[in-house]
Amino acid sequence: MTAVSNTSAATTSKAQIKSQLSGGPNALGKDDFLMLMVEQLKNQDPMNPQDATEFTAQLAQYSSLEQLFNVNDNLENMRQNGAEMQRMSALSMIGRQVVTRSSEFDFSGSPVQLGYKLDAGADNVEITIKDASGAVVATLPGTEMSAGQHFFAWDGHDGTGTLPSGRYTIDVVAHSGDNAVAATALISSSVVGVDLHSDGDMLVTNNGEFLVSEVESVRGN
Repeated sequence: MTAVSNTSAATTSKAQIKSQLSGGPNALGKDDFLMLMVEQLKNQDPMNPQDATEFTAQLAQYSSLEQLFNVNDNLENMRQNGAEMQRMSALSMIGRQVVTRSSEFDFSGSPVQLGYKLDAGADNVEITIKDASGAVVATLPGTEMSAGQHFFAWDGHDGTGTLPSGRYTIDVVAHSGDNAVAATALISSSVVGVDLHSDGDMLVTNNGEFLVSEVESVRGN
């Protein structure tokens, strides 16, 4: 009876194993899982030995578990390598001219290279610039109607004088006849630095900060 009692104490149900494998501070690793199987064999009831089919299934489960751990390690290495490559790419942009898909920019008194990208040809493009409060400070007609990227210099004038330094937004609306044409606001800036953050690397430019993921193109100065 003592042997049977020891066997019951040493045996862990599948539900318990799955719970421990799911994660947390007491999670089992592949070595713990193998040790558990060995303990089962050492403490099995001599009058009722481990079923061969069940043992084979446990071996297959261990093999699958080991493969999953290896896949997880490989994915983590790929993630870390990808993040490192992105950071190196961001640092290489310092001193270059970048075009970002963004509607927000900083105006400091010097002309800003603004732009838009049309997915198709249009016959009417309207550009609206607003200040930080949302008030419209300038409405400009687009001069380029073909598909692709187009840029223009905005000097910060609203018709009465130069606007103060601050944060502004640009909205672009395009139509071809009665049909809307997809248009994306663009900002062309010179990169002066890079801020590395865990939630996304930021390019520091003369027109504000932009996420690396917002970069549309990069040009050398």
